[in-house]
Amino acid sequence: MAATAAGTASSHARTSPVRDVRAVSRPVLAWGHNDFGQLGNGTTTDASTPVRVRLPGGTTLRQVRAGCGHTLALTSSGHVLAWGLNSDGQLGNDSTANSETPVRVRIPGGTKVTAVRAGCEFSLALTSGRKVLAWGSDSYGQLGNGSTTDSHLPVPVHLPGATRVTAISAGGAFALARTARRRVLAWGQNTSAELGNDSTTSSDVPLRVDLPVGLKVGIVSAGYNFALASVAGRRFAYYAWGANNLGQYGDGSTSGMATPVGVVHAVHGPGHVHLASLFAGCGHVLALFSDGAMLAWGANKYGQLGNGTTTSSYAPVLVKLGSARATAASASCADSYALTRDGHVLAWGYDGESQLGNGSSTDSDRPARVSLPSGWRASAVGSGPQANHALAIRKG
Repeated sequence: MAATAAGTASSHARTSPVRDVRAVSRPVLAWGHNDFGQLGNGTTTDASTPVRVRLPGGTTLRQVRAGCGHTLALTSSGHVLAWGLNSDGQLGNDSTANSETPVRVRIPGGTKVTAVRAGCEFSLALTSGRKVLAWGSDSYGQLGNGSTTDSHLPVPVHLPGATRVTAISAGGAFALARTARRRVLAWGQNTSAELGNDSTTSSDVPLRVDLPVGLKVGIVSAGYNFALASVAGRRFAYYAWGANNLGQYGDGSTSGMATPVGVVHAVHGPGHVHLASLFAGCGHVLALFSDGAMLAWGANKYGQLGNGTTTSSYAPVLVKLGSARATAASASCADSYALTRDGHVLAWGYDGESQLGNGSSTDSDRPARVSLPSGWRASAVGSGPQANHALAIRKG
């Protein structure tokens, strides 16, 4: 699993930078580890600089997410593509054969997907009807359909009653959903209290997270074995639950809790701005603010906090973006990514498997530009809590 593999360097060969005209015409690039074909370029060779994903002709992507060894992509027409590892059916194409190029996920006919999320060996999709589909590994009930049987095709998550979902997030082997009423549901693995329901018993159906009555949640983010939910309307306040051995809560503690713990930070560093995004990795968290500044906390062995050190922090520290301002953030197991306002992608942290995309294999404790082709500007960046690869969608 990527949670442990992040400390092991890959022996695969590295590819050369993409600099030709064809690269500019392609809508998505990928880089990093590629042992299962998760880069989608028809090979299983790692890439230390971005390579072209072999998308079907005429495809335009809106969103990309990376799992342990597979990748999900949402198209502009509401379809889902997947590629890479498929040992548990996480590609959703009714097989268990790995694929080095994108294949179509067999979403039920007439269903339009609005968001995708990749867990370690399972996948999630949010539909336009505010329902959730899941497929792949179900060993802990992470498909949420009342069983622990893997599914090679998307199945409906058994949401309570008439529940409508507005956001989803996938952790290592558990999932989160924010409902239209701004509450949070969780299902799947619970050995580290990831479900936030005052137990450590896994669940194969969604359960309500024990957040305070009347609390309205903004952002939900599932890390490898912990979770976060921001408080709607508060500048920098959130609840955390699950594992906290690396300071993932950001409240100065390292004790995990089976029910959510409220954390409120005085707004400092970024100034008087609002929290725009929370993104949890294996053991660290990124917080993006509306002015483009970022804070980070938790594990920092490889520099994934981006503050110029490799010292872990149990409280938020400022990511050293320099003059850059971020518009999106993404975290993997031991790496961090930011999309800047001018379309560049920054990466920092572990680079033993080429995840930083700058042609080297040297870890970085400060953000550095990914080597996108000349003239190429990104509109989105994607990774995942358990991933060791990343992707960027081209602007325009």
